[in-house]
Amino acid sequence: MNNIAVRKVLGAIVLTILWILCFLYISPSLVIDFGGGATISLLLVAILAGLVIIFLYHQLYRSTAEVNKLSWTSVLTVSWLAVIIFFPFRTSEAGGAVGFFALLGGLAVCVLWVRFFSDEISLEA
Repeated sequence: MNNIAVRKVLGAIVLTILWILCFLYISPSLVIDFGGGATISLLLVAILAGLVIIFLYHQLYRSTAEVNKLSWTSVLTVSWLAVIIFFPFRTSEAGGAVGFFALLGGLAVCVLWVRFFSDEISLEA
């Protein structure tokens, strides 16, 4: 695996962890006040900005298609693990629905990693 591939995947994992920290450490009660009664949640702004940054990182950091797929798979894996570890399934009123989609996300993670581990994939340019 070449240096660009390793840097892209590790950079995506770091950005994803920073994005997850937005969920954990920004209080939902913090708002941005635009005046005149117009407010928006700081948590929502941080989450959307993080998603845009991760998307643009993958679009603008040039690499092969396989490295891009591996990077998106690692982003999905870290995000799925964060849901499994940090989401309060029992205490939330949406716990059942999130649990169902967490199971589907786990299936997607397994299918994607099986693809990477079972094929002869070359990450070289």
